[in-house]
Amino acid sequence: MVQNDSVFLTVTEVAVLFRCDSETVKRQARSRRLPGFKFGKTWFFRPRDIEGMIDDAIGTAHREDE
Repeated sequence: MVQNDSVFLTVTEVAVLFRCDSETVKRQARSRRLPGFKFGKTWFFRPRDIEGMIDDAIGTAHREDE
């Protein structure tokens, strides 16, 4: 992914990344399970925040396997 702080992902792009419905992305963002912010009625996500969340989840899964 691009590591530029001026680039943001949309709900649709995050949904494609996670292979889920866009409503799931919105629900996860509202509950703060996905790091994002809302500008007006539109959600935005920084690629580095999404990558960090994935890295944390993978790290947690690896620690649980040990």
